[in-house]
Amino acid sequence: MDTSPLRIAIIGGGVSGLSLAYYLQKLGSQVPQQIEVTIFERKATLGGNAETVWVDLGSLRQPEKPELPYRRWADLGVNDVNLATYHHLRAILSDIGELERMKPLENTESYFTRDGTIALTDDSDLVRGVSDPAHELSRVEGGNLAPLIDVVHQSAIDLVESRRIMPRYTVDDFFDSCVATPAEMLAAAADRLKIRIDWQDPALPARLERIRRIIYYPRISAMYFADDRGPGGMPLQAPFEYYRIQEGGSPPDRRYFQHGSQHWLEALAAHISNPKTPAPRVNILRGIDVEASLSPQGVVLNERTAPNERRWEADLLIMATHAEDALPMLTFGEGLSATQRSLQHILSKVRYTRSYSVCHTAAVRLPPNRNLWRTYNIEVHNPEDTFFPYRIDYVANRHQNDAENPAYNQAGLPQFFVSLVDDLNQIPRSEMLDRRPSPLDEPTAIVAAAPGEAGYRDQLPPLDNALEAKAWTLFKHNVLDANCLEAQAEIECYNQTIAQGHREGRQDLCPLLFAGGWTRGAGLQEQCLEQSAHLVTLLMGDTASTER
Repeated sequence: MDTSPLRIAIIGGGVSGLSLAYYLQKLGSQVPQQIEVTIFERKATLGGNAETVWVDLGSLRQPEKPELPYRRWADLGVNDVNLATYHHLRAILSDIGELERMKPLENTESYFTRDGTIALTDDSDLVRGVSDPAHELSRVEGGNLAPLIDVVHQSAIDLVESRRIMPRYTVDDFFDSCVATPAEMLAAAADRLKIRIDWQDPALPARLERIRRIIYYPRISAMYFADDRGPGGMPLQAPFEYYRIQEGGSPPDRRYFQHGSQHWLEALAAHISNPKTPAPRVNILRGIDVEASLSPQGVVLNERTAPNERRWEADLLIMATHAEDALPMLTFGEGLSATQRSLQHILSKVRYTRSYSVCHTAAVRLPPNRNLWRTYNIEVHNPEDTFFPYRIDYVANRHQNDAENPAYNQAGLPQFFVSLVDDLNQIPRSEMLDRRPSPLDEPTAIVAAAPGEAGYRDQLPPLDNALEAKAWTLFKHNVLDANCLEAQAEIECYNQTIAQGHREGRQDLCPLLFAGGWTRGAGLQEQCLEQSAHLVTLLMGDTASTER
């Protein structure tokens, strides 16, 4: 009987790679074969699209105390979750002792145009502060707009959950039908929500068009997986499955990560690297860019910068990277050419956009009327726009809920922001904040991090030192269009075939599986965890389950 350990290599140290190791480790006592896991991360820091920066906003003055730098943090990427629906995340946070660090955010939104013709705020979750009745969404059009939004929203969620629509049923298809036949599309949701709508109101079609143009299309364009060719052509499933998870629940439980999302991922890495109970060994290798050679007999990994010096072997490889990054790292050996062609066909369906995330003090990015500033500030596109770059502006003080944090709130100004833009030049260089070292003692990996060691800044041409020192990063995002949804379904079939073949001991299959945000839904942290748990269960079969 073969008693050698099952050696699993994971490329990618983001939430997918780390959670794969976590779930593989949890199964160690449930399966007869010993497991050894190695994670390869090309950057010095972990987190993938989770990057946290620290900035100085000035000098903090307190009576009879020396002046100190007023240092705050901001998440440039992943920045909040919904614990009402993030069941896998809640369980992991509880297990590793990080749940108490999840703090309630201020869940408010603003919709605006630069010229001030559109100025609305959704303050239904505003706990402390002032809401201007002239702009509050619940009072617009005599109070008729907000309940209709609820009905439209529920109707779209119902359609997505019913599985009656195909991936190529678009957001435009849905809204066109709502405008053309509102009662047919919306009456069932209105009845369930006990909201009365006058279906004979001649103003109803125009009201639905307004909801489309000033609420949903701007909001969908502010989702990281949005199609820059416009939200109308996206599958309805894409944004509304996101809404269901990120903003659903009765009620939602929106939280931010105290000291940033990268902090909890480093805590997860520490947990799996040094488990408190006997468990499979997990080795995390940072700052190592590898390439892998695949054959039916196994995997050989070599460091790209030192191919003849550092070498690792594994029985299975799991790619926890972006789809477009995966194949360039892989060489397919004899007998695997058909697999290579199939994977090239699948992964080529996943298209990417890129954006910059910047921490700054440029108030010009926010609505001209300061009374409209909210946690999430969403600019309404001009009707003639044909390009919809990903853009949204966060008031970091509201996101970190200063009103509920006396130490911050009593310090007063300055307010600071995080903006997602398609062009770094949209933020004045003079108002970009400088990246500072973390004042926290742990995790040491974050304390010692340098610019370019997270996100994808290292993939840009060389920049001047002054710009390099600023608190910004480059991210890339897969577009969740119909082709991507098809790729997700196809990679699931591929994973099932490979996992089943591995359990059966077949020697003719490629030792390669896929995780990563692009493989499930919109790639929310919860969906990355779902994919990791699911993949580990596929691999281990009925002997153990991470999903119970």
